[in-house]
Amino acid sequence: MIKDKGATIQAILPILKNVTIFSGFSDEEIVRICESCVIMEAKVGELIMEENSVAKEIFVILKGKANVVLNLKEDPLELMEFGPGSCIGEASVIGIQNHSASAVVIEDAMLLVLSRQILMELFEKDKAVFSLLILNIAREIARRLHHTDEILLHYGKLEKKRHPVFNPGQD
Repeated sequence: MIKDKGATIQAILPILKNVTIFSGFSDEEIVRICESCVIMEAKVGELIMEENSVAKEIFVILKGKANVVLNLKEDPLELMEFGPGSCIGEASVIGIQNHSASAVVIEDAMLLVLSRQILMELFEKDKAVFSLLILNIAREIARRLHHTDEILLHYGKLEKKRHPVFNPGQD
């Protein structure tokens, strides 16, 4: 944990302003959202979140890197690498479901931890800020879903070329 969080938030504000979930917010609004958040440090190899665990937090990577991995304990499949300015865990927190994957630190990291509790407090105190934050999170999730669709379409086309189900003109 970081001791002087106020000074730290001011120091990381340039990073936070480039995080997609904070798009459209003033500096003051970003500081207000983040002043209740925990800032934590994680070393290489540490788990940020574990597959099938209860999702209570959104992690914003301020520095360092993490990999999102499926089946970490059995047959690991690295899905994506995330670096500074990226968020991890937001889909599970907003969807009120367990984490669908694990996240492992691959380069010493500093993370801003935005808990579901902070989101609910924001909902109670400032519905406009809460609404924009949720809209931004939904947009980020939609962008990732679109990216996943493109990947699936690419592999679907490759598979179709290798194993055509229907070839016009052939009996």
